[in-house]
Amino acid sequence: MVNNKVSKAVRLAIAFGAASTAAFSANSIAADEGAEKVERIEVTGSRIKRTDMETAQPILTITSADIDRSGLSGLSDVLKEISTNGASLGLQTNNGNTSGTSTVNLRNCGSSRTLVLVNGRRWVSGLGGGVDVSTIPLAAVKTIDVLKDGASSVYGTDAICGVVNVITRNDYDGAELKAYIGETSEGDGRRESYSATFGTTTNKGSALLNVSYTKQEAIMGGDREISSVPIYGLPANVSGSGGRASPTTPYGGFPVDLDGDGVAERYTLNQDAQGCLPNKTCAGQLADFKLYDPNTDGYNYAPVNFIQQPQETISLYGQASYEVTDDILWTLEAMYNERTSAAQLAAQPLGGMSVSADSVYNPFGRDINGAAFRPIVSPRSYSTNATTWRFSTGLQGEFSALNRTFTWDASGTYADNNVVQLKTGFFHSGRVGEALGQSYINSDGEARCGTAENTVTGCVPFNIFGGPEGVTPDMLDYLTVAPRDITYTKMWDYTANIGTDLFELPAGAVGFVMGTEMRRESGFDSPEPLTVLGQVLGDNAATPTEGGFNLKEYYAEVNIPILADMPFAESLELGLATRYSDYSTFGSTTNSSAKLTYRPTSELLIRSSVSEGFRAPSLSNLYQGQSDSRPSGTDPCSVNSNSYKTIAAVRERCAAEGVSSSFIQADPQFRAIVGGNPEVEPETSKSYTLGFVYSPEFIDGLGISVDWYKIEIENFIGSRSAGSIANRCYEQGLDCELITRDFTGTLNGNVGEISRLVSTTMNFLGGNHREGIDLNLDYSFSNDMGNWRINSDTAYVIYDGDIGKLNEGELTPDLAISAGNDAGRLATGASGGGSNHRIKSNLTFSWSNDDFAASLTAQYFSKLVEDCSNIISAAEGLGQPELKNLCSDPDNTGNTYRLIPGTTDVEVTENQAQPENKLNPTVYLDAQGSWYTPFNSTISVGIRNLLDKEPPKAYSAFANTYDPAYRTPGRYFYVSFTQKF
Repeated sequence: MVNNKVSKAVRLAIAFGAASTAAFSANSIAADEGAEKVERIEVTGSRIKRTDMETAQPILTITSADIDRSGLSGLSDVLKEISTNGASLGLQTNNGNTSGTSTVNLRNCGSSRTLVLVNGRRWVSGLGGGVDVSTIPLAAVKTIDVLKDGASSVYGTDAICGVVNVITRNDYDGAELKAYIGETSEGDGRRESYSATFGTTTNKGSALLNVSYTKQEAIMGGDREISSVPIYGLPANVSGSGGRASPTTPYGGFPVDLDGDGVAERYTLNQDAQGCLPNKTCAGQLADFKLYDPNTDGYNYAPVNFIQQPQETISLYGQASYEVTDDILWTLEAMYNERTSAAQLAAQPLGGMSVSADSVYNPFGRDINGAAFRPIVSPRSYSTNATTWRFSTGLQGEFSALNRTFTWDASGTYADNNVVQLKTGFFHSGRVGEALGQSYINSDGEARCGTAENTVTGCVPFNIFGGPEGVTPDMLDYLTVAPRDITYTKMWDYTANIGTDLFELPAGAVGFVMGTEMRRESGFDSPEPLTVLGQVLGDNAATPTEGGFNLKEYYAEVNIPILADMPFAESLELGLATRYSDYSTFGSTTNSSAKLTYRPTSELLIRSSVSEGFRAPSLSNLYQGQSDSRPSGTDPCSVNSNSYKTIAAVRERCAAEGVSSSFIQADPQFRAIVGGNPEVEPETSKSYTLGFVYSPEFIDGLGISVDWYKIEIENFIGSRSAGSIANRCYEQGLDCELITRDFTGTLNGNVGEISRLVSTTMNFLGGNHREGIDLNLDYSFSNDMGNWRINSDTAYVIYDGDIGKLNEGELTPDLAISAGNDAGRLATGASGGGSNHRIKSNLTFSWSNDDFAASLTAQYFSKLVEDCSNIISAAEGLGQPELKNLCSDPDNTGNTYRLIPGTTDVEVTENQAQPENKLNPTVYLDAQGSWYTPFNSTISVGIRNLLDKEPPKAYSAFANTYDPAYRTPGRYFYVSFTQKF
């Protein structure tokens, strides 16, 4: 009977990916022929060792074979493609991810709500709480367990929306060399990966060493048609009327009142004119300048941005174990990873500058406030070096006492992550001010700052009136600075556990484990001193971050077999767990869970769980120094905004504040202030799952699992978006004290622009509700042609929105108007990606025999719907009504909502213009073929994006026309070679 159950457990585990932690090899779940005793193992999501590998919580396992079949060379790329992962940072996120970080975001809850473990132990996180998974070398990975449920009662904080447990190689005997190289069909984006693994195993212990190197080359925005312009389908230089070109151009912007009517108009250098020459007086050269036209004179920043960042990593991983006695095993892990990466953005837009009437380059002969210029000879670059160390050691074993066997383990882990970022292409604000001040031509024909009687030593006058050619190396040498920022986090973690069978019930033994964990985390962010002082133009002013916390935790878990070997009840088990956490920052919290597994027959397992969870505030949530941010957003007071055109109350509030009735927002990015809050409390959550696993006896090798889940997060930690704050003020009359406007025109010459918007960390009274269904199907069989397998893993989102499952227009507890269900929508202007697909699915067909293997994989994204109002604005502003057809539904209408001030009543206005665009469903096909040579080696070749599928056009995506959830355009070809000894 036992052997039969284990056979069933193994078969279902293969189908649905329940795998052991690294403390034991997966091979340990095997019974000697004729023996009744089976060794127990620990499964991700529980600390109780067991023989059945499928539990009450759904787990997806990604094996090394799956990783090889994917044709991917980085852990972040592998995790990005699992069906339950949402929008997450990666190398395809350039503008908004200048540090080269890669994260995982299960259930689209946010990376800080996904716990990342390595061999069942925490990996060091960043200041924001998320883990940079690029610091974990893929070459050292054996399997990856993805627990698709909350697990705070077992693991503590952050495990709200799931757990990723990376299990490293620990049982290799011999040597292995691997090489991988790939490139896109456009001849760029080259990837290389090389690794060597050496291992030995004896009857007393084992040792393993892995060294690996990977290199990823860049892809430029200008190298793909869809990313070569700010919005594909619109003229490249439209900065107004819904366009996204920058109004700060290499030909300058100069607010000047030439006609004496008291109103400054914005002039720019005519691109066909010579402009002001270096070291030449330019007084009176007005014929070279013209009025700025936002429909034709904007700057196309897109070609010089990366759409895939370059990156190099080198890593070293070692693991050893030794049997100190027959009952005690000592283990050691050490890992080092160094990552260098780069991001590149268009040259720094310099705005809000004052130019002296006495500058030799000023052709207007009068003081200018709010001048703007972009020196394109010097793009902004961000070079990042991140080093990660991790050491972990422990003892584990068993002993007998009180007529029972106890298992125990104790471990200590230290990890740190040091990130140094060097930036170039930035400008010293004080020196820019000097260089735009009074200047003269000396006797040598050279421009100098100041006057002949009082020269500013070392200063070189800045020529912003000569276009791209007017800037010289001497000017840049004087004006530019290279800010250097340092971020550091470290973690000490100690755990101890002991477990046993408490007593026997008729259905089996009651398993029990209890333990404790103590952890210390600390970190700091040290910006460039000039940045702290606000002296670096374009480098968001920031104050240092520093802080830490410590905690003590105590936990227990029990598994109670209720029924066994009965008609319609082959087994029924109840699992209970609880965890008490005491933090130095906010106090204590207790989180518990209950899990039920019911197997009416050997073919069917029904499972359910209810879990409490929490997320402690991260170091950034608590201690982040205030800093500048530049989020995208639409000013409701801009006369071309939908709010201004459709809501009378918006027009009234804007007018009352003094905003002109002809005001048009010139800068599509707000100037926001963000920062931490030491009073922030933890988030809390409740998770529910219900599902089944079915493996019919009449179809050998078939397994089906279906799991429903619901996650409710309360006391949500976050900050209001800049756009939300602006809308709350002008649509609802709330939070207006957080907004400051520039009524002098010194910011960029556009009187009325929002110059400051405060958006710091807070706890929301409300929270989030996420609900959906996961479906997995696995079928494997063998015949004379070989071994065949079909696997499908699908995630379907029922609801993603505000807690309480609110409908559009209903009020949240924070008196915000709910957008309703966001599943299937693309968030506007999300710098890290805004995709929220209702369905994501992976389908793989694979075949193998003794000599060859082949696979075909399909990755499916369901349609998305986005706001398309910017395209309608562009069509109207350009006088080209045909452009509105870029939107799939330009005439869509819907309701608008506003909170009536002083009440909790919502005013509904029906049939308002709400143009939308549908991003069609997308399918990527990948193919691979392998040859297992007679020389103990494997050669694989593959093509990703076999059919050269283009990403769907997204007109509201951030700084691009496709969302980074989709692949970089073009096919990708690769070959890999593995040699074993």
